[in-house]
Amino acid sequence: MKSQPAVALRDGTEVELRPLERDDRQRLVRLFGRLSPETVYRRFLSPIRAPSEGGLDRLLDLDHREREAVAAMSGEEVVGVARYSRAPGTRSADLAVVVEDAWQGRGLSHFLLKRLTELARRQGIDRFTATIHSENRPAIGVLRRSFPAASFRLNGTEVEAELPLEPRLGFPAR
Repeated sequence: MKSQPAVALRDGTEVELRPLERDDRQRLVRLFGRLSPETVYRRFLSPIRAPSEGGLDRLLDLDHREREAVAAMSGEEVVGVARYSRAPGTRSADLAVVVEDAWQGRGLSHFLLKRLTELARRQGIDRFTATIHSENRPAIGVLRRSFPAASFRLNGTEVEAELPLEPRLGFPAR
């Protein structure tokens, strides 16, 4: 694993942000086991009891260009992941983020999104799209603060977000 500089969360706790890699499979399984049913539902928009082998394969199918994921590490454990998958032939990518319950509300999503945005821009991506459950107010709030030009559209119980990756906007220094 590549060593990355640590970032300090609101409470002073430091985590390492690094690219997710294929050998993180068991770390993802353990992370999933630490997620509450509510967090699982908010991330996957359906109840899932355990990750399937095919689901893990898809999460780890990364080329670090069209499909990228950043892992937040506390020691040897993954405590959060932000990922994108570019829509073929476009400058747009679908965004997904999950943070372990015990790490939520500490600013980790901010740093994951910031790092993922930097990587996406390097690959010519200029916008993220995301689907969020309408009751997931914390996630919607993070996206509003991180992407000032974002637009949100209610679609039943889901919110469709368009998140332009404007240079130097959003992500205020912490």
